[in-house]
Amino acid sequence: MKQIKKENTLTCDWNSYFDLSVPIISLSLILFGSVSCSNNKTENTVATGNEKKVQSGLKFTSRKDGKVKFKETGGSTYFTLKFYEDGLKMLDKKENEIARITKKEDKYKIKDANDQVLGYVTGKKTKFKIKDNSQESTLFIFQRQQDGDWKLETEDVGEQLLCKIGKRDYGWKIESGSETELGKVKHENGRISIRGSNGNTLFYTNDSFSGIAVVPFLLQQLNKPQQAALCAALNLGSN
Repeated sequence: MKQIKKENTLTCDWNSYFDLSVPIISLSLILFGSVSCSNNKTENTVATGNEKKVQSGLKFTSRKDGKVKFKETGGSTYFTLKFYEDGLKMLDKKENEIARITKKEDKYKIKDANDQVLGYVTGKKTKFKIKDNSQESTLFIFQRQQDGDWKLETEDVGEQLLCKIGKRDYGWKIESGSETELGKVKHENGRISIRGSNGNTLFYTNDSFSGIAVVPFLLQQLNKPQQAALCAALNLGSN
């Protein structure tokens, strides 16, 4: 009889333990979940409240091989960039060569499909100059500001401001010198889309690439070979 009483007492002790431990575990899970939600909320506030800080966290993806294909909204090819260790080729929708860009040190030579030299882009990291085929005249200057924004200027009349390229949480906003919106480069769910001033998508790519290297294709002051050359310089020389 004593043994039976002891077993009953032991069973009662374990039941008491479980009765106490379950609420404690539940309370711990609730507290942990609350902390996790609080942390997530803080991160989201930072992301939406400080556009430039979020932009600095976007990864720069340079390319030295492969292709980046840009498409129109209907899905048809608009143009293609084909990359090499020392530059790139820009191809039209039918894969015909528009321009060939070759890098040597800090100079990017621009040639057409007939191997004729069209011009040059020189510089690295924060400042690039777009020059004519004689290299004697600087046509445009593209340079980064201390706050991380960029600007396009011309030297024709003493570095006149043509475009401002501002960092945003979604990518880049392009404005004229008088702050009229010209377009955007937006990063969304692995896609880079190039938008017009009205917000409509002009073309896009699902390939991994750098947003700032796409900006030249919205700079209407540059012709296509110059856009491709500045793209190559930003892809290889600005990181």
